[in-house]
Amino acid sequence: MTYIAVDIGTSYIKGGIVDTDAVTLSEVRRKQSPSSIRHTEPLLHELDPSAIVSIVQHLIEELMSNDASCQGVLMCGQMSGLVLCSEDGRPLTNYISWRDGRCLMPHPSGEATYFDLFTERVGSDAQRRLGNEFRPGMPLAFLHWLHERHELPTDQPASPVTLPDFVAANLCGSRPVMEWTSTCGSLDVASLSFPDDLIEALGLGDLQWPEIVDYKTLVGECHIGGKHLPVYAPVGDQQCALAGMLLMPGELSVNIATGSQLAMISDTADVGECQVRAYFDGQFLRTISHVPAGRALTVIMDLLTEISANQGLNSDGAWDCFFEQAEATECSDLEVNLALFPSPIPGPGGILNMREDNVSVGHIARACFEQMSAYYEMLSRRIEPNRDWQRIVLSGGISNKSDLLRRRILDRLGGDYRLAAEAEDTLLGLMVLGRVIDGQNETVADAARHVTRERR
Repeated sequence: MTYIAVDIGTSYIKGGIVDTDAVTLSEVRRKQSPSSIRHTEPLLHELDPSAIVSIVQHLIEELMSNDASCQGVLMCGQMSGLVLCSEDGRPLTNYISWRDGRCLMPHPSGEATYFDLFTERVGSDAQRRLGNEFRPGMPLAFLHWLHERHELPTDQPASPVTLPDFVAANLCGSRPVMEWTSTCGSLDVASLSFPDDLIEALGLGDLQWPEIVDYKTLVGECHIGGKHLPVYAPVGDQQCALAGMLLMPGELSVNIATGSQLAMISDTADVGECQVRAYFDGQFLRTISHVPAGRALTVIMDLLTEISANQGLNSDGAWDCFFEQAEATECSDLEVNLALFPSPIPGPGGILNMREDNVSVGHIARACFEQMSAYYEMLSRRIEPNRDWQRIVLSGGISNKSDLLRRRILDRLGGDYRLAAEAEDTLLGLMVLGRVIDGQNETVADAARHVTRERR
């Protein structure tokens, strides 16, 4: 049983062929995501959703040429963005990315920002109900912005969906749906339904909210390369990656890549000091996202290489030097705050305690990694105050590259650890889901245990 697996990411759209019988992943391909649409307002971050559909379609065609016997298409992708589309899936807006900051613009009333007004209208209890997914880059906040500016479609019904849901509907020419794990920031986590009262309070009652389904639901069939391929409901990329890390209850996931997240599986939707998201098998995630990591380090690296870049000098080895110098510097009293973007870490970011003898790449790099490990220690207590985890699971490109960062995290968090089973965690996660879809396992947990045994 083979499937085409597709991950619609922020920077890249990845695809591969997953064999659920042999538990193998092959023919991995990456396509650059389209550039964001140019706007005079720098806070806006939009992409052409139809361009993404085209890239995904071509990727599927390429993969089919290597395995014409595949049984269907499995997808995951970014959760918190938004496309408004018609009943048959046609785009009525651009894709508004989770990185968009339009809700921080001043409201025409002059009293506050759009997000301040949004917060006031939904009430103080909304943050808990929405699983602590309360930030300017959330779908309900985007819809409120469009409503306040009279930019919601009025000539036909409009459905708010995530980007992967939009892509799936357009591949199949079908009505858009949303999978549980994709509803980040739009779902009342206690009732597992859209919050009708909040939607009415925001003046969004005329929108046509999609049906909520699970990942085993068939969205439709896409017609590519002379073949009809079933397409299953896309899932959230974080949850899919955790399934691909073969995460089990009692394990604390620390993912460190462009963005960074901590997560543990939970049986309840109790909201404490962390975010709560729907997971598979009727379970939930206790998680903290947007922890400063690779995106912030890239800003530091751009600063360190700016002069050589302006002079046209080659800086290909800059990242390797950064990691090597961090390892070679035994300690540093520099203080680096990497909160350069909205995150659970208080800002503003900065570098403190600079002296003539400690301003170097090694000291800056060492201080960055020391601070990152401190973030994980502090934030892990919000997820599990009693530190009651049996094992830590480390994943992501930066944790793989920096032995120093791994050691410092383990020094602070303690306990046993393991590395994620596969660098392509989202594609492996789609394989895990595929085993449940084709009936080889009853639950995602069972499938993860089987994949763990086979890959061991």
